[in-house]
Amino acid sequence: MAAFHGQIEVMQWLRANGCPWTKTELCVAAGNGHEMMVRALIELGANVNRSMVDGETPLYIAAANGREEVVRALIDLNADVNKARNDGATPLFVATKNGHEAVVRALIEAGADVNKAKDDGDTPLYIAAQKGHAPMVRALIEVGADVNRAADDGLTPLFIAAKKGHEAVVRVLIELKADLHYGRVDGFTAVDIAAQYGHWKIEEILRNAGAVAWDAGAA
Repeated sequence: MAAFHGQIEVMQWLRANGCPWTKTELCVAAGNGHEMMVRALIELGANVNRSMVDGETPLYIAAANGREEVVRALIDLNADVNKARNDGATPLFVATKNGHEAVVRALIEAGADVNKAKDDGDTPLYIAAQKGHAPMVRALIEVGADVNRAADDGLTPLFIAAKKGHEAVVRVLIELKADLHYGRVDGFTAVDIAAQYGHWKIEEILRNAGAVAWDAGAA
């Protein structure tokens, strides 16, 4: 509870009187945005990279909750920016998924691997495209994210953006040279996906950019 409420003096007293660390104090403080508590806990000996049972570290939890100041503090205190949860999700992945642009930029500045994928092949760029976060799509590509890397289901960022109807993301991906002619195993292109889901404006944007639909007769 002291970590939850940011009560630094209480935590210092508990530590001074021999109360053992668990995995939760630093994670709780990080998730609730208590930067000074986070710094105090680490100064008192808490392990900045110690993870919960599911693999979530204090940095991951802070990133998931959009706690930019805590994220920056943890980075300053040598948190591993690429340490992933058990399913392969990194702090950058979850910050991107949840739309925390300032946290994404902080992690990128700290050297987070923009191409590190989850176990299912989803990258930070893929999830940014799926969620419609156009500024993050641009930011990730500009620092080296692979614009055409497909997830395990065969969908590229352009495919998933077209499927979900995210026009702004599609425009950014076209501008930043996404492959307009990539086809899934079944031959479908981004044009086909946009049409299948009724996103006529996106289909038009893709066709105007030079993308074409799958020619079933040529298969």
